[in-house]
Amino acid sequence: MFAPGILPGTTNVVAAPAFSPDGKSVYFGQTEDKKGITIVASYFKDGRWTSPVLAPFSGTYANLEPAFDPRGKYLIFASSRPETANGPLLDGNWNGHAYPGHGGNLWKTNSTKTGWSEPQRLPDVVNKNGSVFSPALTHDGSLYFMRADSGGLFHIYRSQLKGGQYQTPVRASFCLDKFGDFDPAVAPDESFLIFSSPRPPAPAKTSDLFIVFHTATGWSDPIDLREAVSDKVFGVEARLSPDLKTLYFSNQMNKDGTKVPTENYIWQVDISGLLKAHGL
Repeated sequence: MFAPGILPGTTNVVAAPAFSPDGKSVYFGQTEDKKGITIVASYFKDGRWTSPVLAPFSGTYANLEPAFDPRGKYLIFASSRPETANGPLLDGNWNGHAYPGHGGNLWKTNSTKTGWSEPQRLPDVVNKNGSVFSPALTHDGSLYFMRADSGGLFHIYRSQLKGGQYQTPVRASFCLDKFGDFDPAVAPDESFLIFSSPRPPAPAKTSDLFIVFHTATGWSDPIDLREAVSDKVFGVEARLSPDLKTLYFSNQMNKDGTKVPTENYIWQVDISGLLKAHGL
C-alpha cells in the first residue's frame, strides 16, 4: 500500500497519484461520497509523506485524475466545472447512463513562481463531449485520455501536440469495441502504456491492468499484469513513478487483503523486471 498511515487520510477513497518529476510531491484524488471528488497534495519531507492538503486549483468543483507534464511545467486534470464562468456543471454520459452535473473535461494549470495558474480548459478537439477523463502526457506534449462517445463505453485516445496545437484524437489500436478501455498511464517516450479493462482474462465484474509495448508496427498485444506480475495487481487509475520503475494503481482491497466495496486504496508494485524482460 502506498504511504500507509498517512494516506488515505481523511477518507478511504483515494486514487490516481501524479508525482512531480523530482518525486517530492504527489497530487491525487480523494472523495468522501464518490461524487464530490477533489484533488489534494502531499509532500515528501523528512523521509515521509505529509498529510494531504487541498490543491490550490481544486475544491469548488469535482476535480480528479491529475497528470504531470514530464518536465513539471504544467498539470492536466479532469473536472466537471463549467466550460465558461457561471455556466452549468458538465453532464456526463457513458456506459448507457446519464450523469447530470458529473461529466468531465480536461483542464490545464501551469506551474509558476508563485504557484499554480488559473486552470484553462483544453480545446474542443480534445473535449469533444462531457465524458472526457484520465489524461496522460508524453515528452513532446502529446496527450492520452479516455472518452466515451454517444453514451457508450470508454476508450483511449491520443491527441498529438503539433505546433502548439492538439490534433484530432486517434483511438488506440488495442481498444476493443466490446469492452471498455480506460485510465491510460504512458511512458514519456511512449515505449509502453498501461491501461485498465474488463476484457478477458479479467474475472467477471473486475478491471484488470494491461500493458502494451511500442513496436515497429504499433502497439503490441496487451499483457494482463495479474498474470505477468502478481494476482494482486489489478484495478484502475494506473500511474507511474518518475523513474518508471513503480506502477501505482487503485482497487478495493485493504491492507488486510479484504475487499471493501465502499473504499478505494492506492497500491504500488515494482515493474522494473517486467520492463527489463521486454528490453526497456
